Amino acid sequence: MRWSNAVLATALLSLAACGGLLPGANLGSGLTCGGTSFTADVLEGPGGAESGADPASAALRHHLATSHIEIDSLPDAGWIEVSRTGDDVVYLAPVPGAEGSWHYASVGRDGDVWKVNGWGGCPLQPEVGPGLGIASFRVAPDVELDRTATEIPVLVTERACNSGEDARGRVVVEAIDEGEHHVIVTIAVRPRGGGQDCPSNPETPFLLELPSPLGDRDLLDGSSVPPRDATACPEIAICS
Repeated sequence: MRWSNAVLATALLSLAACGGLLPGANLGSGLTCGGTSFTADVLEGPGGAESGADPASAALRHHLATSHIEIDSLPDAGWIEVSRTGDDVVYLAPVPGAEGSWHYASVGRDGDVWKVNGWGGCPLQPEVGPGLGIASFRVAPDVELDRTATEIPVLVTERACNSGEDARGRVVVEAIDEGEHHVIVTIAVRPRGGGQDCPSNPETPFLLELPSPLGDRDLLDGSSVPPRDATACPEIAICS
């Protein structure tokens, strides 16, 4: 378990209020979106990568100008280059009015031709350690939240495909960030080996241990950026 005083999610609590994409963020923190990893500082750029003169930018610009039902939802401007490795470039653009949701477009070179080979939507998430997958959680609804205790029963939902099985025995507390007004907990799961089907995963009971009592602070789930209220049902979970 990694204890963190400055995980990215802390700074992003002011995302909407401050008007920027990632105002005041820990710019060295790792993020993922659509399977691509990058640091938060790249999202502090002004956007406009679609106007670049390089072949990848030209391919993105051509794709955005194409009239197609699956392409028309992509924004025409505001794209940020977040990754460039050899013959592959990945761009992101924020979804207007949808906090934490982004569009992505991946561009690759096939011989002398650059073209967009993938696009869609992706949630912005913190990057967890090697061999781990992000998980969401909520406070167990059948117990009263004891703000004087350091142990809180929670229900964890593995976000990756797991053939509809729970995550019992594989849950890891990846990071705990204690602030004056909040405690942000990021939980991960060690994936099972082999191929997995993708029905919805059930919630897994887990006893969360905090370094100090919660007190009057908000408990937040760090599986998304910005973090979410951990007393509410995650969008990925099946809550009863």
